[in-house]
Amino acid sequence: MFNLATSLAVNKVADSLEKFDLMVCFGTRPEVIKLAPVIDKLSSSEISFMTVFTGQHASLFDDVASLIPPPDVRCNIMGEGQSPSHVMSQIISEMPPYFGRFQPKMVIVQGDTTTSAAVALSAYYHRSPLGHVEAGLRTHDLKAPFPEELNRQLISRIAQLNWAPTSTARKNLEAEGCDGIIVTGNTVIDNCLQRNHTVKYEDKVLVTLHRRENFGKKMASLFRQIEQFARDNPQLEFVFPMHPNPEVLKHRDLLKAVAVVDPLSYDDFLELLSKVRFVISDSGGIQEECAAFQKKVLVCREKTERPEGVDAGLARTVGDDIGNNFKWANDYPEWTGENPYGDGKAAERIVNHIKDYLDQK
Repeated sequence: MFNLATSLAVNKVADSLEKFDLMVCFGTRPEVIKLAPVIDKLSSSEISFMTVFTGQHASLFDDVASLIPPPDVRCNIMGEGQSPSHVMSQIISEMPPYFGRFQPKMVIVQGDTTTSAAVALSAYYHRSPLGHVEAGLRTHDLKAPFPEELNRQLISRIAQLNWAPTSTARKNLEAEGCDGIIVTGNTVIDNCLQRNHTVKYEDKVLVTLHRRENFGKKMASLFRQIEQFARDNPQLEFVFPMHPNPEVLKHRDLLKAVAVVDPLSYDDFLELLSKVRFVISDSGGIQEECAAFQKKVLVCREKTERPEGVDAGLARTVGDDIGNNFKWANDYPEWTGENPYGDGKAAERIVNHIKDYLDQK
């Protein structure tokens, strides 16, 4: 059963169009960022589409809302302390009215979130073709990242069109027997290259930490290490836009010498990234954004599904051991390699592939 807010949104959309070529679904801040170039290209095409925001990251949506038009449908599926299984079941239970009422010719999801996996399953159950933006990223370890690795493997096997950001991702998909694979580049590079930020290496270090597999003792250890580096290197300003997840926030008091700030708007975030000396993060997408702005990144994870950055000398997977890699990033911050994640035309390739697919139907 969908809630009142969702019902009102559906009725609003229904007043303008009864059926759509595409239903573009997203629920988190990273999905909005990476789907924004695709939505922009679709807006200037002849393809009709509607957008659905599940509300998985409702508290962070305002930070990126300016990147896209207001969603046609905005749900409110989150409650305090919900687990991924609760989020998954809530989204799956709310999707049927959209499939039945608007009969999309294809559903589009991005990445590896619970929203993307839940929508993909719903599309499968309703026999709606699925397109997957940023398909084929793999660690081949279902525990890292958790639950994202399982989500992305599930989505790619369901999808009729798989848009791989790199040749490595394409090879992963081919090995799994997935369908409709083309290499597009990563849409986040489209975003970054549209902004004319000058790359500098100021005495700032950007920190972001939020991965589920780092919760608990690992997160506390990482916070303590960062605090110690801030104390030992007073010439550097450590800036930490802190994720609102309670499992992250509960360690905030460990940071005294670190500038802890609220989550930034995406434009402000990219402007900061363009200026910092290097990055410490457990994020996935920031590894690609670092490549766009020629920044080294210490990846606080045991494995990364983005090995291209490691191979290019841009990134290092450090687990929870920042200390033995701090010198590599701080003493020689400049990175001038070729961006392995694309040329800024990913969205164009994706929309052209969608056109070709729809024309054949």
